[in-house]
Amino acid sequence: MRIPEDVRKDIPLTSEVIYFDNTATSLTPKPVVEAMNEYYLKYRANVHRGVHRLSQMATHKYEESRKVVADFINAKFEEIVFTKNTSESLNLVALGLEHLFKKGDKIVTTPYEHHSDLLPWQRLAKKKGLRLEFIEGDNKGNLDLDNAEKKIKGAKLVAVQHVSNALGVIHEVEELGRMAKEEGAVFVVDAAQSAGHMEVDVRKLHADFLGFSGHKGPMGPTGIGVLYVNEEVFDMFEPPLIGGGTIEDVWLENYRLAEPPERFEAGTPNIGGAIGLATGIRYIKRIGIEKIERQEHKLVKRITEGLDELEVPWYGPRDMEKHAGVVSFNVPPLHPHDVAAVLDEHGIMVRSGHHCALPVMKKLGINGTVRASFHVYNSSEEVETFLGVMEELVKNLGG
Repeated sequence: MRIPEDVRKDIPLTSEVIYFDNTATSLTPKPVVEAMNEYYLKYRANVHRGVHRLSQMATHKYEESRKVVADFINAKFEEIVFTKNTSESLNLVALGLEHLFKKGDKIVTTPYEHHSDLLPWQRLAKKKGLRLEFIEGDNKGNLDLDNAEKKIKGAKLVAVQHVSNALGVIHEVEELGRMAKEEGAVFVVDAAQSAGHMEVDVRKLHADFLGFSGHKGPMGPTGIGVLYVNEEVFDMFEPPLIGGGTIEDVWLENYRLAEPPERFEAGTPNIGGAIGLATGIRYIKRIGIEKIERQEHKLVKRITEGLDELEVPWYGPRDMEKHAGVVSFNVPPLHPHDVAAVLDEHGIMVRSGHHCALPVMKKLGINGTVRASFHVYNSSEEVETFLGVMEELVKNLGG
């Protein structure tokens, strides 16, 4: 498959706009839409509850999708739980582990987290009287690993993002996971910005829990997410939601839970979404994750060099090996929203604001950034167009 030409053919929107808002959500290839349409038009039925042929087909496709996801992150079939998104996945972890904590226990995370990997731990800490501590780092998002080792000592749970949605920094999650395991801490990974963009291997990362969304890197639909639950923590993880589909038997006075993963999926799931997600993952694998990484790395290198030439300040690590396909910048004295509006006038879609990472903005002393983020279908020509518009913008400000 030629990169990015062949991928762009499958995504009509790439011929209409320059889409640099992939951190928020990616564009959807035709095969993903077609697979979902096939479910809704040809074998629309509920799963796990019927013996008729449509239900049997829907169940087969749904569980086949779980296998595709498991293989994608080097997990086992029963370790994959379908959710709505990363936010729900991480909230479920906090709720399902609440019973393990007692007053004074310590949770460790970083100052760079998306709100979805911060608020659940804040709420849990307030409710149970826990200590919430943060690994130190610099204004480019680089963590101090010596400080991490000190902070993780004695921790009950460690939660970190794989890639910062605000700064694009790739954190040393494998090393942090090793530290957490040595302390006997539960290790939780927010892979919202890494899955589909780079290798995510739950075994290498030492993850007990890992969450990601289908609509971002995997190029799947919205409303479908994944929570990986390591089989070693099945017994300690209480299903936050119970009801239809989660039980093996029920009496008037009691119930017996089903085996994983069914015990963690209450009610009718997003069947079409799971099928669409699996199709997106198959599409990603057909391209090759290495090709995706190379393409994004090339674009980030060029865009940061271009911004430097224009003397436009950008945020994040200077080591390109630690910089994922996310570039945040500002054009003083303009507000980020004003810059985004100018780019939109030229058909360039970027995100502006605090990116659900207000503590990061406060650490940097700014009220937000403009964020350009990439996927494999973005091209060098699009980056040059973007830099041309930015050059005109900077010139006009100087004049």
